Amino acid sequence: MNFSSNNKLRFIKKSALTVTLSALFLSAPLMAADNIIAVVNGDNISESQLEIAATQSKVDYKNITPEQKKLLTEALVNRQLVLQEAIKAKFDKKPEIASRVKALIDSYIAANYLATIAESFKVSEAELKAYYDKKVLPNSTKEFKARHILVKTEAEAVALLKQLKDGADFSKLAKEKSTDTGSGSKGGDLGWFGENDMVEPFAKAVAKLKKGELVQKPVHSQFGWHVIILDDQRTTPPPPFERVKAGIKKVLIKEKLNQYLDDLNAKAKISLK
Repeated sequence: MNFSSNNKLRFIKKSALTVTLSALFLSAPLMAADNIIAVVNGDNISESQLEIAATQSKVDYKNITPEQKKLLTEALVNRQLVLQEAIKAKFDKKPEIASRVKALIDSYIAANYLATIAESFKVSEAELKAYYDKKVLPNSTKEFKARHILVKTEAEAVALLKQLKDGADFSKLAKEKSTDTGSGSKGGDLGWFGENDMVEPFAKAVAKLKKGELVQKPVHSQFGWHVIILDDQRTTPPPPFERVKAGIKKVLIKEKLNQYLDDLNAKAKISLK
């Protein structure tokens, strides 16, 4: 990691994302009734097909240019011509093709039905506020303002700590010695950060310090050896209700969808083989 890119020891924690069935379903909204944009040997190509093609090509359909529309339409015409030839050759009847087509159709129908179910769920203001009070309001977070000097070896870090305890200027040493040139040019200043912004050894060491205190021994991470001083700390209050209200609604809708699926499973006769 290049520390100088943002002057902070940002450690991006990639948590495992649990992709729920409902989340997958909701990625396929129903298409409205649409217009015919081309006819190929009697087969219609619709505007919704063009919109899907635009999405797949990462084209903003709402702002599609005439040239983009022309190219995508030509691609759809060519696809239709090939499809017609494939059907003539009974390629669509091959078992492996037919089973995949059925899977796609089944997924699309189920996805759009579940999206309709989701739209029917109501979330009251009382539910939103209750979730906020229970899950968001108690979660104030601590933030820290610290400086560090990063070096390659423990021996270098120990020598720096001794100099600092003997009265050396921290900012001056950081500018001279730190391998983190981004923060080093600012006297080691990392600015304000939360515990989750830092690699674990660094975060734990900072959390134990008092304002103005220097670490008693160097802190080792995958980036090297750190000498750290805590300049300040503060508690950040949770975001106001109105700012997170929309996000809470999405969470509650997902919970209701998961409950809906749980209920379907509970009533169903399922045999896994």
